[in-house]
Amino acid sequence: MELAEQIDDSNFCTINDEAPTRVMGTCNSSPDITIASGGLINSITWRSMLTLTSDHLSIINSIENPPDFVSVDNRTFINFNKANWVGFTEFTESTFNALPIPMDVCVGERQFRKVIAAATARFIPTGKIAKFRPNFPAKAAVLANERDTLRHADPGDPRIRDPNLEIRRMVNHQ
Repeated sequence: MELAEQIDDSNFCTINDEAPTRVMGTCNSSPDITIASGGLINSITWRSMLTLTSDHLSIINSIENPPDFVSVDNRTFINFNKANWVGFTEFTESTFNALPIPMDVCVGERQFRKVIAAATARFIPTGKIAKFRPNFPAKAAVLANERDTLRHADPGDPRIRDPNLEIRRMVNHQ
């Protein structure tokens, strides 16, 4: 009862329908609760499904993007080709050598991750690509930017043809 009151006082709603989530002999019950943000409630379908040998049923939730949903591509790219591997190696080796030998494997693993994360941040370039083009080679993207600059200055510029041919060749090769 207290849980139901907390859900009612929040911005969340229960998704469960009347279907049971536990089937045991002749007794059916619904001890499992699925909640979601009120803004998504009309975009979610909920169903229970008998798939396991357990008395608890699997719960399948599907989310359809609402019509006003804005998808944001928030990926960070790591450029291993431009990494400073010599610096990375020197940094990690010297840092590992300076650390005391850990007496606990969990402490050692945590120290290891910290050193690798610090070296990665210093020696391996990362960032977001404003306009990501899947299956479009990086060199072709540079050429496309140069071509677009030429095209913007003069759409009839005869120099546009050569970058176009090279871009097409690179993309086809990719």
